[in-house]
Amino acid sequence: MKYLLIIFSLIISFQKRTFAQSPIAKGEHFATINGLKLHYEVSGNGPVCIFPTPGWGPNIDAYKNSMPELEKYFTVVWLDTRASGKSAASDKPEDYQTADFIEDIEQLRLHLKQNKIWVIGHSMGGYQVLNYGIKYSQNLNGIIAVAAFVGLDELAQTELMKAVEKRKNEPYYKMGSGILMGTDTTKRSLNEEMPYIMPFYFHDQANLSKFLAIKNVQLSQKAWEMTAKGGLGREKIIDLLPKITVPTLVLVGDDDFICDQVSHASRIHAGIKNSKLSVIKNAGHFIWIEQPQTFYQAIEEWLKTKK
Repeated sequence: MKYLLIIFSLIISFQKRTFAQSPIAKGEHFATINGLKLHYEVSGNGPVCIFPTPGWGPNIDAYKNSMPELEKYFTVVWLDTRASGKSAASDKPEDYQTADFIEDIEQLRLHLKQNKIWVIGHSMGGYQVLNYGIKYSQNLNGIIAVAAFVGLDELAQTELMKAVEKRKNEPYYKMGSGILMGTDTTKRSLNEEMPYIMPFYFHDQANLSKFLAIKNVQLSQKAWEMTAKGGLGREKIIDLLPKITVPTLVLVGDDDFICDQVSHASRIHAGIKNSKLSVIKNAGHFIWIEQPQTFYQAIEEWLKTKK
């Protein structure tokens, strides 16, 4: 009996260690990816889906704590990209090129031991997952691109200026537009600038308070500075989008000033053969905050067609 108890204890101990060591177990994880110790958290149920932060500064809490509904559809791997959140940072600007972020996603996929994954990204995170799809479509089940960025060409600059000028009678316009357009040269940190420019991101200013209520949001000054120097987002990818062969859902708010329907979302949809465009009315850049019911309904209905 004594030996049976010992064997039983060893089995239980082994099972606990195995579960704790699983890279896809729910909870917080760290993994050395491309030489950097990156932080990610796993939650939800369903097929594995990597959700990278935009890269320029926000941590995973900005998304994990405001988009829990995604956990109904996916086992979400919320990734703090290099220098953001709890992830380590390189001191070399050349380590913050678009290709570096794409390879981080790929190496994380391998670390998670997944043959294929889903990816979701917002804004510059959308830019990352589209770039991932361009290079690694064979490793994907599908892409959800939320208010995704595709590069700042002449059309995108024109649409951006039009959207900013549309807000010229708003109280936040004078200070915020100066920062956005670079005419205000006052040196400020990322955290100091954000209160001036955040109103531009919302169709209804009453929804800004919902964003500000998200718990534990942090912005990385290091990521902000390094991605600016390293060139994340510098490449224009419109002509490369046909390389994406997997189902892609493109979501955009009809009042998104920075990743608008005309120069970003519609061209993503046109470039990816197997894609669907969903334009959410009365929403800015943070669609799921301003129009949550419509946002998640669009995702759910699209996913039903992919089973």
